[in-house]
Amino acid sequence: MITESTSPVQGIALIYTFSSLAILALIGFPKIMQMSKRYLLGCGALFVAYEILFLVAVAWSDHREQVMLIAMINYLWPPLMIVFSIFARQLQARLWVIPGFLLAVVGLMLVVNPEITNLSKLMQVLAENPWAYGFAFIGALLWPCYCILTRKYGRGQNGVPIFFVVAVIALWGLHLGLDEPFRMPSLKLWLEIAIVGSLIGIAYSNWNQSMQYGNIKVLILATYFMPILSSVMSMLILDIRPELSFWIGTALVTAGAIVCWKSTQTT
Repeated sequence: MITESTSPVQGIALIYTFSSLAILALIGFPKIMQMSKRYLLGCGALFVAYEILFLVAVAWSDHREQVMLIAMINYLWPPLMIVFSIFARQLQARLWVIPGFLLAVVGLMLVVNPEITNLSKLMQVLAENPWAYGFAFIGALLWPCYCILTRKYGRGQNGVPIFFVVAVIALWGLHLGLDEPFRMPSLKLWLEIAIVGSLIGIAYSNWNQSMQYGNIKVLILATYFMPILSSVMSMLILDIRPELSFWIGTALVTAGAIVCWKSTQTT
């Protein structure tokens, strides 16, 4: 709703500006020279790329229903994170991980296209906004890569403040490059931006530390219910009443991720 009251990218840039300020106020600016270059440059690039792709996908959505679909595409990352963690040898898996992943993919397809066997209808839905959906899917691939590499190369450092600052600079650059008009938010909207931005910043900072020190299986399990929680919150905030197929698909995404979780163990 914030992006509806401002220019699309401007709204996202304002939110993340406050996210950066919240993180800097919370933990300060990290010591760059003490960080692993692989973490700082590699993970930093993945973080910024993910944020730009996902946020631009949201900003470029044509209507609120597309925002929900983009969010569901983004939530492919929990099962993808399991698959990537197996390849990175951070998790060991049994064969049940394969049907679990496929179940999650089928759930996503059901959300995007209720007539799941009608491929022409699926292509029609995706053709409505191919750039936004494509960006969201690429983001879903990048985020588990960031998480896995952060766990491997982070060495206890928290580079999120730096990553956020770079992402904010990129967002404002994109806002200027697209020649968007700057719309001054109302006082009420400034308050909403500050609250949402601060919560996002704190959440990302905590997630970075959890990925390095927490139990990866427990962390991934906690994310499995995010599609349902996100759907409920989106429904309330955007005043949307999704079709039954949307909820069935959301449940399948969560169920598939849980099957993946039950089929893995930490190394």
